[in-house]
Amino acid sequence: MHLDDRLDTPLYQQLFDQLRHRIEEGGQPEGSRLPPIRSMAADLGCARNTVENAYALLAQEGYVKSRPGSGYIVQNVAFVQADADRGALLAEPLIGAKASRARYDFTYGDLEPGTFPAMTWRAITDDILLSVESAGCDAYNDPFGEESLRAAIAWRLSTQRGIDCTPAQIVIQGGTQTSVQNLLALFDPVRDAVAMEDPGYDGVRTVIERSRFPLAPCRVGLGTAAFLDDLETSGARLAYLTPSSQFPTCRVMPTDTREAVLKWAERHDAYLLEDDYCRDFRYRERSLPPLASMDRRGRVIYMGTFSKSLSPALRINYLVLPEPLRDRWREAFASSYSPVPWLNQQVLARFMTDGSWDRHLRRVQAKNRRKYETLTRVLSATMGNDVEMLENGTGLHLLVRVRDGRPQDELVRRAAEADVAVYPTKKYWTDPAKHVSSTVLVGFSSIAEDDIEPGIRALAAAWFG
Repeated sequence: MHLDDRLDTPLYQQLFDQLRHRIEEGGQPEGSRLPPIRSMAADLGCARNTVENAYALLAQEGYVKSRPGSGYIVQNVAFVQADADRGALLAEPLIGAKASRARYDFTYGDLEPGTFPAMTWRAITDDILLSVESAGCDAYNDPFGEESLRAAIAWRLSTQRGIDCTPAQIVIQGGTQTSVQNLLALFDPVRDAVAMEDPGYDGVRTVIERSRFPLAPCRVGLGTAAFLDDLETSGARLAYLTPSSQFPTCRVMPTDTREAVLKWAERHDAYLLEDDYCRDFRYRERSLPPLASMDRRGRVIYMGTFSKSLSPALRINYLVLPEPLRDRWREAFASSYSPVPWLNQQVLARFMTDGSWDRHLRRVQAKNRRKYETLTRVLSATMGNDVEMLENGTGLHLLVRVRDGRPQDELVRRAAEADVAVYPTKKYWTDPAKHVSSTVLVGFSSIAEDDIEPGIRALAAAWFG
């Protein structure tokens, strides 16, 4: 084996790739031991932490297992699956994750403990801090964010989502609410109203109201005509939309409606803020193209996030600004700095370009697909015609409507008495009194796969006896 420090690939990644290849090709048979870390480092002329990081990554991927007193033992690679969560024993829980208040917590938003690829993240962090790249921590960073991260995002949007953009259009931000609040600084609360779906994400609605912008709710669920009528009469200069999977109703915006809202934006000199929060998770048919990929007039502001696939605690998302807004943003925030720390941006950029992101995303997608399939299967088996599932095979939650008309507060209370947490939806309506009764939100991003079936059976017993 040979490590080349002239390459852009980190040394630990080079060693990991070579050892993985050797194991997969049978050159390092099952049950054999990897060389001790000290001797491997001496043979390769590298630091011990380079070998430690490579071995830890092999263990996280399931190629080897660490045994006290025996070192790293090669495993049976026939059982190494792309979707296996081999890193769960090594990964640390997400920082700030709150303890579940119920035995079976069907919350939405948090990720399952162990999802974050802690060992890989640590290895990349160490490598950056010990390299020439660490000079970046001695200076204020670009207000738009690190060039390396913006380039990685732009490449993926262009090649995987059909969005024609450049790194210069991307702004790294510290979460959805921060993004919306900063974006509103480019508009005038005296003249410009903001439209958003009703029901819709309450976090965004709160930011709009606190910024003292007139809010124009656009009805979702009463047909496309009602939504478009509300939008047409809103007087809005900005509209917040979740077309890939409307939150919280899980409706997908049809192609003709997408075309209509694009024409509305052009006709009224307005902009569309497309929150594509769940695009990484689809379990059935292929998704419709993003609004931003259909936009030919520079009317769509695309917003993506890493909270659902990597970590909500990192607080990293991004905006893709049309060129006129990019120039206004640069002027408005000329004296500001990126809200996301330099190191987190650099580590994420490396994570996205060295193959780590693809491996991690495949695992998380496969795990959430299994959860979705288990949840929908058990709901159907245990509650049958007593409930209706509102979902579209996308995202990390669905809605469950009980057909007997009981109020959602009663449903939530009875679930809690059975040590099951499901969640009310009324807060997503501009006027909570208009919420759809008998409907609760059931998420599956945080709950363990093995807990889904007993949790739903406990919920069925609580609701129907």
